[in-house]
Amino acid sequence: MQEYEIVKHLQMEDLNLFLVGMTYRRPHMHKEFEICLVLSGEVSVFANREAKVFGKGDVILCNPHQSHELHALTENVVILSVQIASGFCVRAYPDIRRVEFDGIHLSFAEDSGELRRLRGLLLKVAKLYFKKEKNYEFFCMSCLYEIFGVLLCTQKWHRISGKEQTERYHKGKRLNRITDYIESHFTEKVMLTDIARMEHLSMHYLSHFFREMLGIPFQQYVALMRFERARKLVERTNKSITEICLECGFSDYRYLNKIYQKQLGYTPMEYRNSHTIHVVEEKNEDVINTQTFYSVWDSIKLLELAGNSRTFSEADARTEGKPGQKTAN
Repeated sequence: MQEYEIVKHLQMEDLNLFLVGMTYRRPHMHKEFEICLVLSGEVSVFANREAKVFGKGDVILCNPHQSHELHALTENVVILSVQIASGFCVRAYPDIRRVEFDGIHLSFAEDSGELRRLRGLLLKVAKLYFKKEKNYEFFCMSCLYEIFGVLLCTQKWHRISGKEQTERYHKGKRLNRITDYIESHFTEKVMLTDIARMEHLSMHYLSHFFREMLGIPFQQYVALMRFERARKLVERTNKSITEICLECGFSDYRYLNKIYQKQLGYTPMEYRNSHTIHVVEEKNEDVINTQTFYSVWDSIKLLELAGNSRTFSEADARTEGKPGQKTAN
């Protein structure tokens, strides 16, 4: 498994764009900037020393080589993801490859229209990208320049050295090895000591490394991994709750109920009692990740609906849905 994600720029050299409905995306990173606009639902994002909750209208910003993980906290989470090559404007602005923004959440002044402007630009570039009308590539690049103009003028950022970039790449690769190991063993008793031995690290360093990279302790990450697997089985199979507990590494159903209640606000049985279960065949399916990519046609329809929403409207004078105000547990 390779979670250093290789982004395929099939349509444009410096831009990849998609709409995704998701429940969970395991830790991953790539060499591109990624800007995500939450179109519906609520999602928690774990990244460098941060665990933040984002809702409709919020913008998530990930730097190149920055590991990030997403957990949906509600049903019907839809995200617009804009992935931009780190050197997309290098001829005009050579320092772009050294730019690193200080956080995954964006801060704007209360009376600023820049958040609304940023949302509008993200929706605009997405519509251009999907509709592919004449000369759309030129107008997409124009939007990218404007988007980074807003970010560089309104957000905190700094320049990093080539050495720092290399160090972060290697840290990301180490995190991939660790999360791969956990994903292969989370139904068993996973010990931090085993991973420390595997990576030739001290327990102290590894514990701090985990918090630095994902913003949560090791045992909490393992519990969330088990929870996401259980959630998938609850929602997509007819297995009993007891069977699911055993399959996912929970000692008993009470612990599963507790983490379900904490993450989603209801228990597995409450979910099943209020939903019709559509059994999904898991052959060749990802054990953990749960996400659905929308077609071009469906993406355009969703973007049109978002454009008509008050949250994303330029006419809305309020800067609502400010990201980063809520912190994930």
